[in-house]
Amino acid sequence: MQVRHAAIGASHEIYDSGEAAMRAAVARRVEDRLARRRQQRQPARYRRWKEVETTPLLRSMDGGLDDTKFLYPVLDNLPVIVFPLLSHALTGVQVSVYGPPEVCRVVEVVRDVLLAQGHIDDRAKLLAIEEDRTDISLSRSFQRSTECLSAGSDEPIAWSAGDLVLAYDTHPWLMDRHLPSYELIFNLNARQRVFPEGMPELFGRNYFDRMRLEGEPGAILDIKEPNVLLFTAAGLRGLTKMDELRQPRPGDTYMKVLLRAAARTVWHTSPAATVAFLRYGFKRTRDRIEAGDALPRQHAVELARTFFGVSTLIKAENTDPFCVRDGDSVEDLFGYYQAVLQPIVDSGATKEAGYRELARYHPHAELLYQLSQALRPLQAELPLWRRWPELIQDKLATLNQRLTAEFRGLGIDDAARPVPEYFDAKGVFQSHPAPSDNILQTRDFLRHTYLASFERNQLQYRWLVGGRFPPARRRVSG
Repeated sequence: MQVRHAAIGASHEIYDSGEAAMRAAVARRVEDRLARRRQQRQPARYRRWKEVETTPLLRSMDGGLDDTKFLYPVLDNLPVIVFPLLSHALTGVQVSVYGPPEVCRVVEVVRDVLLAQGHIDDRAKLLAIEEDRTDISLSRSFQRSTECLSAGSDEPIAWSAGDLVLAYDTHPWLMDRHLPSYELIFNLNARQRVFPEGMPELFGRNYFDRMRLEGEPGAILDIKEPNVLLFTAAGLRGLTKMDELRQPRPGDTYMKVLLRAAARTVWHTSPAATVAFLRYGFKRTRDRIEAGDALPRQHAVELARTFFGVSTLIKAENTDPFCVRDGDSVEDLFGYYQAVLQPIVDSGATKEAGYRELARYHPHAELLYQLSQALRPLQAELPLWRRWPELIQDKLATLNQRLTAEFRGLGIDDAARPVPEYFDAKGVFQSHPAPSDNILQTRDFLRHTYLASFERNQLQYRWLVGGRFPPARRRVSG
């Protein structure tokens, strides 16, 4: 069984104003800094935080301008949403994107280009679904993004976050070996799976939870929530039960949602699962997780299956680092992803030459160049793009002013600017990776490992779906 339908969520909570979003972003970063300081004062066995500082990108609506990260350019004028959209659409699956009207406008331009070049043969292969701004929630995003797909009730659907910039190898999700057996699959991100021993950790992340694998004594994984879900129609109905959990928003982590879901059903499961959950949850809420503390996977599965009411699998098999890191913060989008991509393109004598160089790292580089040209007319049409880069320059400057004042007021010595200046006075991108982000190793991984894996998986998926191989991709020499 293979996935033939995919939905992309580009809908997030909207703050009433840019000022409200700014206050919330500052509050979140200050809260993280204080939590990190509290961790540092604890005994070493409880310390789980890495020195990773991120400043969230929160959506707001001001004067008709929808300040949504999915429209933020992350390579030249190419916005975030183009990258996961292209990655899914070029596999041949039917794709729907659920988001604001401006995002849907970008989707329409991409669809026109893909149709004109023969990459898709029917407008129905790529759908743009406008969100209802009066009814935004995580479960609503699941429902609306999938309801126009032509998938049968028993067919699996892949749901992806709309800010996965470099996760262009979607084939492992489309060929998941557990698809025939479950209605709902959570494939968590585990540090030990994504960055196994001997492989460099391309970027630093905080993994706040732990899961123990049954049958493997001592096999404890540091885990994060997934950014891709797999489910059938029955699995989707199970996911709508999350509305019972105080209306979780799209920005909520799946692990928080799962733990809240488990709490609702803890008395309806086996005593072993109940005890394991209560013990782990008690220590987690008090930030007392130690190296040996972990929620057994079989108990997590039992709790989730009871709550969602369908056959549910929780596992941690993802090995794709770019499915771990989405574009939730300015450090993610500009400090990492644009820092990886933009210098490659800028190294060419012309833009066209720069995108030819990018083809050594990204299989759709030529098409990205063509989309960059096709999207230029939208510069004058979309309010956010009309104000770019002044909007992002002002936002970063204000974040620095507010954060510096907050840190000083709390007696926190922070000589460096809390947020790097990613754009100069003329709006030209300046690379400022975080200390934990290894840009050179990321490029090396893309060029020598990830691209080759993509091509192998692409061949396998096309053969499984239609018994045919895709056209050979022209390899770039060197």
